[in-house]
Amino acid sequence: MRKYILAAALVVLSSIVFTSCKSQNTAPTNAGAAENSNKKTIVVACSNTAEPYSFVDNGEHKGFEVDLWNEIGKRTGYEIKMETMGFSSIFGAVDSGKVDCASNYFGKSKERLSKYDATTSYGQEEVSCAVLEENNEIKSADDLKGKKVAVAEGSWGQAIANEVSSQYGFEVVVFGDGTSGVQDLSLKRVDAWLDSHITLSFDSEKAGVKINIIPPAFESTEIGAFFRKDDPDSKKKLDDVNKAIKEMLDDGTIKEISEKWFFTDVTKNLK
Repeated sequence: MRKYILAAALVVLSSIVFTSCKSQNTAPTNAGAAENSNKKTIVVACSNTAEPYSFVDNGEHKGFEVDLWNEIGKRTGYEIKMETMGFSSIFGAVDSGKVDCASNYFGKSKERLSKYDATTSYGQEEVSCAVLEENNEIKSADDLKGKKVAVAEGSWGQAIANEVSSQYGFEVVVFGDGTSGVQDLSLKRVDAWLDSHITLSFDSEKAGVKINIIPPAFESTEIGAFFRKDDPDSKKKLDDVNKAIKEMLDDGTIKEISEKWFFTDVTKNLK
């Protein structure tokens, strides 16, 4: 009789232990699932080749946009997921709902602002000319008459140069055969180099060439990230991101990030 009682007791005890273990194993899993389902996320589309803005180097995603969004994530509590892709696919990913926003140091053009909601501006980009630091002859664009000015084929700088060359009387020299603006300038093949301020600063710093950027800026645009319009979820995320961007502008964080990647402060001329 004792054997039967003992066997029954062991069955009950085993059942209790099994139930207890099962409860312990499943409780954290359910809690984790609930936590993950409630986790706020922002999925950001950006380029995989646009150094120093957003690029992949030996499998690691780097650049201004990476540091910017990591800081936004810390300040807002959102998990930031950055999806790198070809440049031409970025806004299409926003349109399709695959990502929440497009962010690759994009200018606030009228066309983009009519289609998307933009964040608070976190930078400004200008197009100007650079000359060698040793050049004392060219101090402003008014001194470019009769000079040769290098531009990159297909660039924003080329488009601007074609617009203003007749006004200032300079010759546009397009490079696209493996040379660069900083190379042509340093070898004195040209007298000046016309491009965005960031390109001028970044390329010359990397090449170890000292330049002066001369006035005036031929064109400028403010920079922001772009979310879908007429989307309540996007509007909430945009509002939270804007609060973080304002804080980062006020405390100099974006200034520091831009000086790290661009060798210039892109916030200094923001209104």
